[in-house]
Amino acid sequence: MFPRYIRLESQGEELWNASDETEVFRLAREAMGEITEMLRREVITRTPVGASGNLRGSIFPTIRGDIPGELRGVVASRVPYARYVEFGRRPGGGMPPWREGSSLYRWVVRNLESLDGDFESVAFLVARAIARRGSRGRRMFERALEENQSWIEGRIGQLMEEIARRIGG
Repeated sequence: MFPRYIRLESQGEELWNASDETEVFRLAREAMGEITEMLRREVITRTPVGASGNLRGSIFPTIRGDIPGELRGVVASRVPYARYVEFGRRPGGGMPPWREGSSLYRWVVRNLESLDGDFESVAFLVARAIARRGSRGRRMFERALEENQSWIEGRIGQLMEEIARRIGG
Protein backbone atom coordinates (compact mmCIF):
# COMPACT_ATOMS: atom_id res chain seq x y z
CA MET A 1 0.00 0.00 0.00
CA PHE A 2 2.63 2.52 1.13
CA PRO A 3 6.36 2.15 0.71
CA ARG A 4 7.89 0.99 3.99
CA TYR A 5 9.33 4.46 4.69
CA ILE A 6 8.24 7.75 3.19
CA ARG A 7 10.67 10.65 3.03
CA LEU A 8 9.86 13.57 0.80
CA GLU A 9 12.78 15.82 -0.02
CA SER A 10 13.31 18.74 -2.36
CA GLN A 11 16.70 20.29 -3.02
CA GLY A 12 17.99 18.70 0.17
CA GLU A 13 15.33 20.41 2.32
CA GLU A 14 12.73 18.36 4.11
CA LEU A 15 9.22 19.19 2.93
CA TRP A 16 7.47 18.58 6.22
CA ASN A 17 8.03 19.23 9.87
CA ALA A 18 6.96 17.28 12.96
CA SER A 19 3.45 18.74 13.01
CA ASP A 20 3.04 17.83 9.33
CA GLU A 21 4.16 14.28 10.13
CA THR A 22 1.52 14.07 12.86
CA GLU A 23 -1.10 15.28 10.39
CA VAL A 24 0.05 12.77 7.74
CA PHE A 25 -0.20 9.96 10.29
CA ARG A 26 -3.68 11.10 11.35
CA LEU A 27 -4.86 11.21 7.73
CA ALA A 28 -3.30 7.82 6.93
CA ARG A 29 -4.80 6.22 10.03
CA GLU A 30 -8.21 7.69 9.21
CA ALA A 31 -8.06 6.30 5.66
CA MET A 32 -6.92 2.90 6.94
CA GLY A 33 -9.82 2.93 9.40
CA GLU A 34 -12.28 3.55 6.55
CA ILE A 35 -10.73 0.78 4.46
CA THR A 36 -10.69 -1.84 7.22
CA GLU A 37 -14.23 -1.01 8.34
CA MET A 38 -15.52 -1.30 4.76
CA LEU A 39 -13.73 -4.65 4.38
CA ARG A 40 -15.15 -5.88 7.71
CA ARG A 41 -18.68 -5.17 6.46
CA GLU A 42 -17.94 -6.86 3.13
CA VAL A 43 -16.50 -9.97 4.81
CA ILE A 44 -19.53 -10.22 7.10
CA THR A 45 -21.94 -10.16 4.15
CA ARG A 46 -20.02 -13.09 2.60
CA THR A 47 -19.74 -15.11 5.82
CA PRO A 48 -22.22 -17.95 6.34
CA VAL A 49 -24.40 -17.60 9.43
CA GLY A 50 -23.69 -21.10 10.71
CA ALA A 51 -25.33 -22.37 13.87
CA SER A 52 -24.95 -19.33 16.06
CA GLY A 53 -23.69 -16.40 14.01
CA ASN A 54 -20.56 -16.43 16.17
CA LEU A 55 -18.26 -16.30 13.16
CA ARG A 56 -19.95 -13.23 11.72
CA GLY A 57 -19.92 -11.57 15.11
CA SER A 58 -16.24 -12.30 15.63
CA ILE A 59 -14.96 -10.43 12.56
CA PHE A 60 -13.11 -7.27 13.56
CA PRO A 61 -10.81 -4.64 12.02
CA THR A 62 -7.61 -3.40 13.60
CA ILE A 63 -4.80 -1.08 12.58
CA ARG A 64 -1.17 -1.69 13.46
CA GLY A 65 1.86 0.56 13.10
CA ASP A 66 3.16 3.81 14.49
CA ILE A 67 4.15 5.71 11.35
CA PRO A 68 2.30 6.16 8.04
CA GLY A 69 4.62 3.92 6.01
CA GLU A 70 4.20 1.07 8.47
CA LEU A 71 0.43 1.17 8.94
CA ARG A 72 -1.20 -2.22 8.40
CA GLY A 73 -4.92 -2.77 8.34
CA VAL A 74 -6.12 -6.20 9.41
CA VAL A 75 -9.59 -7.72 9.21
CA ALA A 76 -9.68 -11.01 11.12
CA SER A 77 -11.56 -13.39 13.38
CA ARG A 78 -10.43 -15.10 16.58
CA VAL A 79 -12.91 -17.97 16.20
CA PRO A 80 -10.80 -21.15 15.85
CA TYR A 81 -12.85 -22.58 12.97
CA ALA A 82 -12.72 -19.38 10.87
CA ARG A 83 -9.78 -20.71 8.85
CA TYR A 84 -11.74 -23.83 7.89
CA VAL A 85 -14.67 -21.73 6.70
CA GLU A 86 -12.30 -19.46 4.74
CA PHE A 87 -9.97 -22.07 3.22
CA GLY A 88 -11.97 -25.29 3.51
CA ARG A 89 -10.61 -28.61 4.62
CA ARG A 90 -8.86 -31.37 2.72
CA PRO A 91 -10.19 -34.91 2.82
CA GLY A 92 -8.58 -37.14 5.41
CA GLY A 93 -7.34 -36.41 8.86
CA GLY A 94 -9.37 -36.32 12.02
CA MET A 95 -12.99 -35.46 12.36
CA PRO A 96 -13.99 -31.97 13.46
CA PRO A 97 -15.50 -31.69 16.96
CA TRP A 98 -19.06 -32.98 16.77
CA ARG A 99 -20.30 -33.76 20.26
CA GLU A 100 -22.96 -31.74 22.05
CA GLY A 101 -21.71 -28.20 22.67
CA SER A 102 -19.61 -28.06 19.51
CA SER A 103 -20.34 -25.67 16.67
CA LEU A 104 -21.02 -28.59 14.34
CA TYR A 105 -23.53 -30.08 16.78
CA ARG A 106 -25.37 -26.73 17.03
CA TRP A 107 -25.40 -26.49 13.24
CA VAL A 108 -26.92 -29.97 12.97
CA VAL A 109 -29.65 -29.16 15.49
CA ARG A 110 -30.47 -25.95 13.63
CA ASN A 111 -30.35 -27.26 10.06
CA LEU A 112 -30.96 -31.02 10.00
CA GLU A 113 -33.58 -33.40 11.28
CA SER A 114 -33.27 -36.42 13.47
CA LEU A 115 -36.06 -38.99 13.41
CA ASP A 116 -35.51 -40.04 17.01
CA GLY A 117 -34.01 -36.79 18.34
CA ASP A 118 -30.49 -38.24 18.41
CA PHE A 119 -28.66 -35.21 17.03
CA GLU A 120 -25.32 -36.48 18.28
CA SER A 121 -25.47 -39.41 15.84
CA VAL A 122 -26.34 -37.07 12.99
CA ALA A 123 -23.51 -34.74 14.01
CA PHE A 124 -21.15 -37.74 14.03
CA LEU A 125 -22.18 -38.66 10.48
CA VAL A 126 -21.68 -35.07 9.27
CA ALA A 127 -18.25 -34.89 10.96
CA ARG A 128 -17.25 -38.20 9.39
CA ALA A 129 -18.36 -36.98 5.95
CA ILE A 130 -16.31 -33.80 6.39
CA ALA A 131 -13.28 -35.84 7.43
CA ARG A 132 -13.64 -38.16 4.43
CA ARG A 133 -14.64 -35.67 1.73
CA GLY A 134 -13.28 -32.40 3.05
CA SER A 135 -15.12 -29.15 2.64
CA ARG A 136 -14.90 -26.24 0.24
CA GLY A 137 -13.74 -22.88 1.56
CA ARG A 138 -16.01 -19.86 1.33
CA ARG A 139 -13.10 -17.40 0.76
CA MET A 140 -15.07 -14.54 2.31
CA PHE A 141 -11.97 -12.57 3.36
CA GLU A 142 -10.17 -13.13 0.06
CA ARG A 143 -13.20 -12.26 -2.09
CA ALA A 144 -13.99 -9.12 -0.08
CA LEU A 145 -10.46 -7.85 -0.68
CA GLU A 146 -10.36 -8.82 -4.37
CA GLU A 147 -13.77 -7.37 -5.19
CA ASN A 148 -13.02 -4.06 -3.48
CA GLN A 149 -9.43 -3.57 -4.62
CA SER A 150 -10.25 -0.69 -6.97
CA TRP A 151 -12.16 1.15 -4.22
CA ILE A 152 -9.21 0.68 -1.85
CA GLU A 153 -6.74 1.95 -4.44
CA GLY A 154 -9.00 4.94 -5.08
CA ARG A 155 -9.15 5.72 -1.36
CA ILE A 156 -5.37 5.54 -1.12
CA GLY A 157 -5.14 7.89 -4.11
CA GLN A 158 -7.44 10.34 -2.30
CA LEU A 159 -5.22 10.07 0.77
CA MET A 160 -2.11 10.86 -1.23
CA GLU A 161 -3.81 13.87 -2.85
CA GLU A 162 -4.92 15.13 0.56
CA ILE A 163 -1.40 14.75 1.95
CA ALA A 164 0.07 16.57 -1.05
CA ARG A 165 -2.48 19.36 -0.70
CA ARG A 166 -1.82 19.85 3.02
CA ILE A 167 1.94 19.51 2.87
CA GLY A 168 2.54 21.12 -0.51
CA GLY A 169 0.41 24.12 0.29
